[in-house]
Amino acid sequence: MAPLTRVSALVRMARPLILPGGMLAYALGAAMAYGHSGYFYWGAAAAGFLITELANLLASYVDEYADVDTDALTRRTWFSGGSGVLPAGLVPDHWALWAGLVSGALAVALTTLFTLNGVISPHAAWIVGLGLLGGWFYSMPPLCLERRGLGELDNALLGGLLMPLMGYTVQTGRPTIEAVLALLPIFTLVLVNLLAVHWADREADAAVGKRSLVVLLGERTRLLHHALIAVSYLLVIALAGWVLPLPVVVALLATAPVSLWAARTFGRQTSPVPSAAAMVAAIVAATVGWIVAAGWPGAGP
Repeated sequence: MAPLTRVSALVRMARPLILPGGMLAYALGAAMAYGHSGYFYWGAAAAGFLITELANLLASYVDEYADVDTDALTRRTWFSGGSGVLPAGLVPDHWALWAGLVSGALAVALTTLFTLNGVISPHAAWIVGLGLLGGWFYSMPPLCLERRGLGELDNALLGGLLMPLMGYTVQTGRPTIEAVLALLPIFTLVLVNLLAVHWADREADAAVGKRSLVVLLGERTRLLHHALIAVSYLLVIALAGWVLPLPVVVALLATAPVSLWAARTFGRQTSPVPSAAAMVAAIVAATVGWIVAAGWPGAGP
């Protein structure tokens, strides 16, 4: 096998179209910290970002390894169905597992180094630990959360809470209850996106006995999808003023048309793109809102 083919396979299994979602989530947390304090520490931000992306790589690679059966049957889209590398036999299955283990080991090593050197807070270290465990057990035994109806929740906690909290904590030194509350609308929209991703894979998942939440709920997934979108914007209104400053509230409410598009199209098509767009729009809007809110009255924790 040509070296270029091996490198290409590893890059594809990293899911480069999905990794930017983690980058945006991390950037949101950093923007929240900036909105609260008006300060930004580039060195800490870079260290936390590198660790976060290594943790994301672990999750991507081990999911590729664990989902060969369902990925061989499903129809791939930009955001669902895996990379297709392992079902096509381009590299041995164990390559994905080892790539995940190496990524996780590097994340642990860098977290230890940066914590001991004072570059990042010890609070960031336990966030990394939870993230690595959540990313591993999403796909891998003995928990295999994605096959027990808990994968969507696990993944939403990773992408909607832990990744932004990592960006926040490397700036502020510790997470806060206010930061967690501020992320709840994002968490629910990340869950909306994951329902759409698994909706696209539901037939292949059911065929191999993978009991995702979507497989368990069946057509009732539509009701949950729509309810979560409504809850997201109700949370924005409920948190306005005392947790979310005005620029963030306005920015998030402005994304409602995208989420309405996602609700209207869910179940009528298999593509997860509308729901993914709703999630991305909310993350980007909130990030911009927090940057604008730096120094805004009531923006602090």
